Amino acid sequence: MREEGINFPDPTFDIDGNPQFDNLEIENEEEFESAFENCEDILRNALPEQFDLDPEVEAALVDASLEFSQCMRDQGIDFPDPKPGEFGFFAFRDADIDFSSEAVQEAFEICQPENPLENLDD
Repeated sequence: MREEGINFPDPTFDIDGNPQFDNLEIENEEEFESAFENCEDILRNALPEQFDLDPEVEAALVDASLEFSQCMRDQGIDFPDPKPGEFGFFAFRDADIDFSSEAVQEAFEICQPENPLENLDD
């Protein structure tokens, strides 16, 4: 991402080895999206388990993304449904939303989903 001109932090890793990108500040969403698209193959190769999911897991994540979208709309935010076949951050990356606005932050706090995979084996 830095090679694409984006001020992008090095990741830290959680206890399960999943990357965390703390202190990520997106200054220009269009430039970020363009850089992300140029780097997406690298990310997919580095984290295949995040992209090549079991169909049941993917369905649970898509359902959670749809519920999140509806909740955001219920909170008064003009929020789109996720793109087909995408979920989580990727589902909303093209949304024309100011994620830093107070209204969006408040709605996000209310709508932040529980882990959709928590009860998948039940």
